[in-house]
Amino acid sequence: MIRMGKTLHWKVSHDMILQRTRSRHFGSTATAAAAAAAGKAGTIVLGTGWAGFNVAINVNRDVPLTVVSPSNHFLFTPLLASSSVGTLEFRCIQEPIRTVLSSKGRYVQAMAKALDPDNKKLICETAFQDVFELEYEKLVIAVGVKPNTFGIPSIQEGNGIYFLKQLKHARGIRNNIIDSFEKAAVPTVSEAERRRLLSFVVVGGGPTSCEFTSELHDFIKQDVSKLYRELLPLVKITLVEAGPALLGPFDVALQNYTHGLFRKRDIDVRLGTAVTGVQDVEKVGYHFMCREALLSDGTKLEFGTMVWSAGLAPQDFTSSLQDTLELHPRTKRIVVDEYLRVKGYEGSIWAIGDAAVNRQGTPLPQLAQVARQQGIYLAKVLNGTQGQDEKKFHFWSLGSMAYVGELKGIYDGSSFGEPGMNNNPKVPQITGLMALLMWRFAYWGRQTSLVNKMLIPMHWFKSFVFGRDVSRF
Repeated sequence: MIRMGKTLHWKVSHDMILQRTRSRHFGSTATAAAAAAAGKAGTIVLGTGWAGFNVAINVNRDVPLTVVSPSNHFLFTPLLASSSVGTLEFRCIQEPIRTVLSSKGRYVQAMAKALDPDNKKLICETAFQDVFELEYEKLVIAVGVKPNTFGIPSIQEGNGIYFLKQLKHARGIRNNIIDSFEKAAVPTVSEAERRRLLSFVVVGGGPTSCEFTSELHDFIKQDVSKLYRELLPLVKITLVEAGPALLGPFDVALQNYTHGLFRKRDIDVRLGTAVTGVQDVEKVGYHFMCREALLSDGTKLEFGTMVWSAGLAPQDFTSSLQDTLELHPRTKRIVVDEYLRVKGYEGSIWAIGDAAVNRQGTPLPQLAQVARQQGIYLAKVLNGTQGQDEKKFHFWSLGSMAYVGELKGIYDGSSFGEPGMNNNPKVPQITGLMALLMWRFAYWGRQTSLVNKMLIPMHWFKSFVFGRDVSRF
């Protein structure tokens, strides 16, 4: 039986999206009709992140698969910070989804906009503002999350503010860093403005922020010191974290180790401090637009580049499901059972990765390794080699690791094993060069294509021996 509330919500969403698209005169009616004529899509996977990608690469060829995502590639996010400063090139940390799928399934570059789970229908909108409807037999929601700005209106991407979640973000950061040094090198620019241009503010104290801060420091120490020697004394890196410590999920000893390294490198770490806003400032004698961050302690920081990596928020599609599926009251993630099934739609809808949260027990962390294991688990269900309620999903943690600069890494093995179990193996903490080698070997081994397995070590070698590329294009 169709529930009237959900049907009404679907109809309103459906009509609004179609009407909006028709008003753009892109011929959406023809596209929708063509999509409808194509019949049911079989199994649809929404998203090409860690969860959706691992479903796609592990399902059998006899499973009728359609992958729908606005990104036509899988991004290896642990190496995103490296590409943002030129340690690695963008192409070698991504996998084109069409190449991976090959003849196994089809890919549609689109974004899910509305869901009718009772009638197994999905409305999608392409990157070209075209709307179509898909019917499915099985649906996997793996849309991930987006950066969380905590409702601060002035935190918007652009004009010196960058998120660090997608490949386009890393490209923007890299170009802005180079632009900042080139602007500061202009002879008519004052020293005060140079200091502002070369002020880098990183917001958030998690692994992504700390790794970016470390990569940025390496770039300044190894490349800026040679290519922009006269500007080196003017560079300042500030890391702002609202919590009491860096690297919250890590052991306290590793938090203190990382904080100590940053302090020795003259990185300004401000704990217990939040960014409450950003404002434009007019300064006499400045050539370029000036912006400053407003901090919760009342201070202000002029900056040339701000990298915001302070939290995660649900995607708009996930939020739109509040009247359709059960969402967690606080995190607004889709609630799933121990088999990753959505309540009320067992056997037809699963939710995995950062977009989902388990109903029972302690919520699993929003990590790549969780999403990867869930994708592999669900592929077995879709392949028919495992019944949908035959075996519960159990996450096995491999520990946590991070790069902290100057050929040093950290590895925290305290979480190794299945969360909540008392008989997990005892794995020690590792720091320094050995932890870096583990970090690099682990991420190199996780590459899917032989091409990337060849390119990544080559770029590591090139950056170490010859330095990073500072071309702006």
